[in-house]
Amino acid sequence: MSFQKTECINKELFSQASSEEIILFEISNITNSSDVIRFHGGSNAIKSSIVFDSKEYFFIPNSIEGLEERNDGQLSRPRLQLINMDGFFSRYIYDKDDLIGAEIKIVRTFLRFLDEVNFLNYSGDVNFWNQMGVNPDPSSKLRDQKYIINQKVAENKNLIEYELTSPLDLENVAIPKRQIINNYCAWKYRGKGCLYSGDPKADSNDAIFTGSLTDRGQWADEIVYAKNDFVFVDIKDGNEIRKVVYVCISANTSNSDNKPTVNSEVWAQDSCSKTLKGCKFRYSGDENDHLPFGGFPGSRLF
Repeated sequence: MSFQKTECINKELFSQASSEEIILFEISNITNSSDVIRFHGGSNAIKSSIVFDSKEYFFIPNSIEGLEERNDGQLSRPRLQLINMDGFFSRYIYDKDDLIGAEIKIVRTFLRFLDEVNFLNYSGDVNFWNQMGVNPDPSSKLRDQKYIINQKVAENKNLIEYELTSPLDLENVAIPKRQIINNYCAWKYRGKGCLYSGDPKADSNDAIFTGSLTDRGQWADEIVYAKNDFVFVDIKDGNEIRKVVYVCISANTSNSDNKPTVNSEVWAQDSCSKTLKGCKFRYSGDENDHLPFGGFPGSRLF
C-alpha cells in the first residue's frame, strides 16, 4: 500500500466523522470445489450485495469475535458464526469436508471507499456523492487478515460456528519458521506431533468427560447410541484422513440431523485445549510417557 493510501486510511480511522467500517470475507481453497465464497454481514444495515475492488460480496448474516491481537504470546483463534437458515449452508459444505482447511481472508475498508456501482447514479452525479464524502478507491483498506478454518465448533439448523487459526499455526511449519509460544501447542490434536490415539478425555475447554465411556467405532446411520458412547468420523486433512472423536451426550438414533459434525446438542467433540493442562490429561509425562507438548514452556518469563 502506498504512503498516500496509508495516510488516507489513517485519516479515516481517527476522524470523528469517519464512515461506517465494512468487513468483507472471502473463503477459498475449499476441498472438492473451485468456489470462492465472498460475503459480508450487513454493516451499516446493508442487506444486499456489496462490490469492492470489482468483486461482489453477498449478504450472509454473520458475527466474528477474537480478531484482536493478543499480548500473551498466543495466536488468536477467532470464532466465526454464519447463518444456516433451514440448513442451507450445511447442505453446501456436506461434501466439502465442512470447509475444514479452507482459507479465509478478511478485508476491512470503509463505506466511502466502496466501488462506485454501490452508489446510485454515481457517474451521473459525481459532485453530489463527493459532497457526501464518497471516494471509491479499492486500494484504501486496512491490511488483509488471513486465517485457516481449523474446526467446526457448532452446527444446527440456525447457525454454523467455526474456529479460525492463523496460517502460522500449522503443524507442518518447521523451525526456523515455527513460532516460539510458551503455553500453546501447535500440533494438530490426534495428528502429527501429538499422536494421541486413546479414549476421549475432554473438550476444548478442558471439561472432562465423566462416566464409563464405550467405544462404538465409526459413526454410522440408523444406529442407536447411548449416553457416553463415543464414535469417530473420518475427516480429510490435506492428503491424509484424520479421525475426529465425539462423545454422545444424549441418547439418540443416528440420522443426518444428529450426525456428530452437525448436532452439538447430541455429541461433544473430543478436543484438546492446546495447553499443558490439556496435554497432561492424555499423557502422564513420565519417562515412559513423555509429554509431546508442542509449545515452549521454558520461554516463559519468570
